[in-house]
Formats: sequence, structure tokens, C-alpha cells
Amino acid sequence: MSKQLVWLVTGTSSGIGREIVLAALDRGDHVIATTRGRSFDALAALKEKGAAILELDVTAPMEKLDAIAAEAVKIYGRVDVLVNNAGDRSYEAPQDLRPEDTLQQFNTNLFGPLNVTRAFLPYMRERRTGTVAWIGSVGGYSFIPLCGLYCATKAAMIRVSEALNVELQPFNVRSICFDFGWFNTELAHPDRLAPLTQRIPDYKQKAEDWNSLTRSAHFHYVSHGSRLTRASLLPEYYQNLPGDPVKAGKLLVQVIRGEGVASGKAVPSRFAVGADAYGVIKDDAVTSAERLEAWRDVSASTDVEKAAVAI
Repeated sequence: MSKQLVWLVTGTSSGIGREIVLAALDRGDHVIATTRGRSFDALAALKEKGAAILELDVTAPMEKLDAIAAEAVKIYGRVDVLVNNAGDRSYEAPQDLRPEDTLQQFNTNLFGPLNVTRAFLPYMRERRTGTVAWIGSVGGYSFIPLCGLYCATKAAMIRVSEALNVELQPFNVRSICFDFGWFNTELAHPDRLAPLTQRIPDYKQKAEDWNSLTRSAHFHYVSHGSRLTRASLLPEYYQNLPGDPVKAGKLLVQVIRGEGVASGKAVPSRFAVGADAYGVIKDDAVTSAERLEAWRDVSASTDVEKAAVAI
């Protein structure tokens, strides 16, 4: 893809979003970098690099998002690539969260990005071209302790993206979910974690242990089979998380453009980013296949009995 593209990326004040913006600019594309109001000042550096900047809160009402989409399209006359990167992760036991906390997690990670997509799709359908990219997670394939709702939002994101990819094919618009492993970004930093406030008495000790862990040492999750388990390490481990955000930003731009590592290849609708992501997703597929086969006869036992055919 040799032509100059116009990108709009959400959640670009730091981390993966920022690196995607920089990679696209470095490629020579136009980029509209967005973030919510309280982080907007952080976009000044991206503006200096050549990005246009807009304030965009993915949880805003639909009419507000429609207005922002119209404003964004006017900047360069179109938006070729929408990257749904904005999101958040909270650590709580799902059964102990209040309904409003549950809704907030889904609003930020799924419903909001879906509404942003709804706001931009009319322009892509009209032009019969476009790409919607979703920044997913290995959490969509595996359980992360005390992070069940986050995993649920990412699992749902995969299905939403795949449904859109099929539905948008007649308009030459595609939807790709990039499932990220663990990357050295601000989102992964233990300092971003609020203390657990368990309301269920049976989980009080677990909350105290967790809070003690996050205060005393950095931590990470390591792949073990198709699950992710917690392990505390030395404080410097944070600097050694496996994923490099700069490389990820460049990879995503190449894949969407069909260049570099993706040159001459058919880009799939689901894409693992990181060796750890590859491992977790593969283990999940193997474990699922083994489970299905072990219970195959039992699963099939509910089928309607077929009447004997007379010969």
C-alpha cells in the first residue's frame, strides 16, 4: 500500500497508542492523535512531530462522538485507519465489584470503542475503503487472577471485531484485532494499580496480600499453559517485560499497510503481538481442542436421534 493514509488513534498520551502514532508519522502518513481531556496536554509532543490532535473520550455520548468524527474527517478529508487503543485495566474480583464498576470497565474497553467505530464507519462505507484496528490482549484468551472483567472485555472485543470484519466486507472495509502480550508501558506499571477494597469478607485476606505485594515489589504475569499466574520479582523486572512498544507500533503500521513483515501476505482478522501472546493463544487452542475431543461423545449425545432409513 503505497498511498499516504490518514490514521486516527485513540488513547495516544502514552504507551502503545503513542508509538503507533510515531510509527505512522515516520512512515509518512497523516495521523490524528486523540486522548481524553485530562491527558490532552501530553499530546503536545506528538503535535510537534506533525500529528493533528483532538480531545476524544471514548465514553462520551454517541452524539458527541459523531460530532468528533465529523470534525476529524474535515482535517484531512478522510480517515483511512481507526485504531481503538484507549482502554483501562482494573484489578478486582468480578463477584465483588459493584454493578456500576462493571459497567464502567465495559464502557471504557468495549462499548466506548464500539461507539467510536460506529461514528467513523459511515465515512468508510461511503468511500468503500477503510480499516478498523482493535488493540486486544491475551487476556481475551486466558484468565488473569483478579482481572476477570478486563479479560471479559477483551474476549468480547475479539468477537465484535470478527463480526464487523464479515459485515463490512461488501464495503471493502476490514476489522482486525491485534492481541497484545505484556509490554513495557505505563499501563503495566504497578504504580497504576489502586488498592483492592474487597467487600466480601472471605476475600479480605486476598486483598491484603495483593496490596502488600504491589507496595513491596513490582510484579508480572507469566504464561503457564493456557493460564496466566502471578509471580513477584525484583523491582527492576518492570524494565524487562518482554514486549517493546516501539517495535509493536512499527509492526502494526506495517501489517495494516501490508508492507515490511506483512508484504505479500494476507493479513488475518486476529493477530498475535508478542512471543508471549503467541504462546498463550496457541496453548489455549490446544487445550480447547483436547477438551472438546475428550468430551466429544458426551457433547454429541444430545442430538436428535435420526430415524432408520428403510432400504
